[in-house]
Amino acid sequence: MPTSGNQRVAESRFAEKLSYFLRYYEASNLACGLIAARCESDGDPEWAGLQQYIQDRDPRQAAQVFYDDESKVLFLLLDGTTLADTHYLALQVKERLQERHRLQGSVYIASFPESGDSFEALYQEVIRRLEQKAGAADSLQFVVCQPSVRPHRLLLIENDPVVRQLLAVRFARSGYDVHTAIDGAEGMEKYLQLRPDLVITELTLPVMNGFQVIDWLREQQEPEARCKIVVLTDKRLEEDMTKCFQKGVADYITKPFSPIELDWRIKRLLVS
Repeated sequence: MPTSGNQRVAESRFAEKLSYFLRYYEASNLACGLIAARCESDGDPEWAGLQQYIQDRDPRQAAQVFYDDESKVLFLLLDGTTLADTHYLALQVKERLQERHRLQGSVYIASFPESGDSFEALYQEVIRRLEQKAGAADSLQFVVCQPSVRPHRLLLIENDPVVRQLLAVRFARSGYDVHTAIDGAEGMEKYLQLRPDLVITELTLPVMNGFQVIDWLREQQEPEARCKIVVLTDKRLEEDMTKCFQKGVADYITKPFSPIELDWRIKRLLVS
């Protein structure tokens, strides 16, 4: 099977050397600008002319230049450079490459950590765009990698198998990472394993009742990092509800309940 351009770049010695620097900046949490373009070689394997061009414009600017002859991809790493300064320098680099008729497509710019919290992910995204838009107009393109977002994790402590299964399926379809427990003891064990964002518990549980579970949960959590607790129960007495709210419960819902209303309440708590 033929190897794509971005695979060739990703597997080359050029990429190995470049990745070393990317890991260094990321591990050290040092700012670094990135400029990338597909262009013809200027006959100088070290690109000394381009490095001197950069130095002439800003003697304080340290720049590393990487070029892959096979894929014709040029990368510049700019030490300690913000996205704004990277953009300014990219305009000058683009002009120089155009004047020498070397540029083939767009120029891509980013800055770690402004453009993304993973320098390696930024690099992979630039490679992907270079492959997709090798023949695009010679414009400047900003590259941004949004941080990955894990789904909200829910722990449902419910001894009724019908309710437990119904809610587990419904929450999973809503995009939550759902885990279940059949009693308070299992709920405590799974809480320690999972550290969920929200716990939904019945009060009438075997082994440990819901009040004991709530007290235990509060003992495990730092005040500024507490997960939300929702009570979903058959107990309808006002004194039970008051007792739960005094213990710091975020919401109290009685059975039978509206699944749509429950969905809305859970979503409201997770975004608040």
